[in-house]
Amino acid sequence: MRRALLLISCLIMNFVAYGKSYDPEIPEQYEVLSLSAAIIDHYYFITDEELKSMTNEKGSWAPIDRETLSSILDKNESVSKMVTGGSGANVIKGLAQLGERCALIGKVGNDEKGEYYSRKLRDWGISPIFEKGSLPTGQAICLITPDGERTFRTYLGASHSLTDLKFDKELLHDKVRLFHIEGYQLVDRDLVIRTLKIAKESGVLISLDLANVEIVRRNKEFIQDILKKYIDIVFCNAREGKALTGLGASEACDKLADLCDVAVVTMSERGSWVRKGDMKIYMEALEVNAIDSTGAGDLYASGFLHGYLNGYSLKRCAWLGSLVSSHVVKRIGAEIPNTVWEEIRQIVSDERKAFD
Repeated sequence: MRRALLLISCLIMNFVAYGKSYDPEIPEQYEVLSLSAAIIDHYYFITDEELKSMTNEKGSWAPIDRETLSSILDKNESVSKMVTGGSGANVIKGLAQLGERCALIGKVGNDEKGEYYSRKLRDWGISPIFEKGSLPTGQAICLITPDGERTFRTYLGASHSLTDLKFDKELLHDKVRLFHIEGYQLVDRDLVIRTLKIAKESGVLISLDLANVEIVRRNKEFIQDILKKYIDIVFCNAREGKALTGLGASEACDKLADLCDVAVVTMSERGSWVRKGDMKIYMEALEVNAIDSTGAGDLYASGFLHGYLNGYSLKRCAWLGSLVSSHVVKRIGAEIPNTVWEEIRQIVSDERKAFD
């Protein structure tokens, strides 16, 4: 295990040229659309010492090549857990479970994992609008330390070969209310601008989750520009907010709210700040025994966006985000079992009047 994981510390990968895609059949019943990488996640528990031998920054993300991915998986297949992932996909899964009609656009490989990913989305009631790339479906190694923090190393594959992705106004038909874009897509600026322009012209609500501190550092000025021009709701954690603004969580929330309509800054167990115009609220985190922070920010966004789409107060949106997030950190990966979703939906129903 240790020898395989050490390989991750010495890798470099360039984004590559991608093959010709096909035009998928586009369903029309969805009201929420997300541009996201379709990634298969593999989870490993490691010690802090093992992680330090690879990187000095816990919680970071970096690309790996296919050879490194295969080496790790082949040597450690019996100790990993595989689930469907991708930041935007996690947000969409949460929204679908909360009752929104959703679709996901992206690419998968022409392989077994791509078929598996599409099938899982359909099982959750999500419409997969996938083109098939010439590369294999993307996969990620998620390294989880004892404090529940996760560090990602990802083989991007077909899942991030979206430069030539077909994206036009037909995707944002008159039933669509929200277009959500994950921060990992910011590595392809032309794609981001192209999709955001179409979404803006279509008059839909646009949300962005900054996703990762490394992404923010590499795209700081670009992010600030698109926040001003296109984004209605921005989500980030305290580290991402500091990387973008140089400020602490509360002050970063204020700064970001000057750039777009709604700013949300999460702080893990310390709660979250939300601001819209002159209204600013603090929401405490629900106390839980967290074992894995994977998907915490994504599922917070799911809860918040569901509330926002349904006209909830800002306080109630933040509460719903905290509620959903508190359930995902108690398990490995970003998937919450159906039985737990039933409990969440019941809590939301029971507490409906508490924030009215």
